[in-house]
Amino acid sequence: MKSLKLLLCFGLAAVAVQAANNSPMADWPKAYSVEMETTAGGMTTKSKLFVDGDKMRTDMDANGMQMSSIIRKDKKMSYSLMHAQKMVMENPLQDAPAAPAQAVAEPKWEKIGSATVNGVACTEYKVVTGGQEMHYFLNSDNYPVRLSSKDMTMDYKNFKAGAPDAALFEVPAGYSKPGEAPAASADNSSGNGNSGAAAPAAEEKPAKKKKGLGGMLGR
Repeated sequence: MKSLKLLLCFGLAAVAVQAANNSPMADWPKAYSVEMETTAGGMTTKSKLFVDGDKMRTDMDANGMQMSSIIRKDKKMSYSLMHAQKMVMENPLQDAPAAPAQAVAEPKWEKIGSATVNGVACTEYKVVTGGQEMHYFLNSDNYPVRLSSKDMTMDYKNFKAGAPDAALFEVPAGYSKPGEAPAASADNSSGNGNSGAAAPAAEEKPAKKKKGLGGMLGR
């Protein structure tokens, strides 16, 4: 879960720095999806981000472990999904802390030059915020293709504008909270409410032999 939180923080850096007055980045649409590939500490993690207004979901595959994070600002809740266990952990969203009285340092953008990232022609910028340096590679539409720092690199691929499927922002049916019994599947439920295995089929009785010649011939 630590890697998922780190991924979310780094992925949202592009959105945060976008607010700067001197930012050349294009405004993100209110609804979109994009694939991300993050390399840090010698490990590469693939993920996908879905956004629809105040709803956000991140799917991640880290070393074969598939996890998702759903943030619902409209419900003031976040959900962490472990798909292999069909488990969900719920946490209330905390209100954002009040802005400090002192002025916040505005990101400083510096154009470095042209670059090609994953076959895409980009313009490279150095962005310094509070002493932290990152490099942004923007395509011809001024959307990020790559963000990089000294510790991490994130590539953006297959950007699609438009609302994702609404079901992506809901907890899937059959997922249980820690300590709860797993929800019974429809296949194991019966009319009387029992969730055990289905009753064995009634034993088939051998057919009675017919009397007379037909019975002797087995017909």
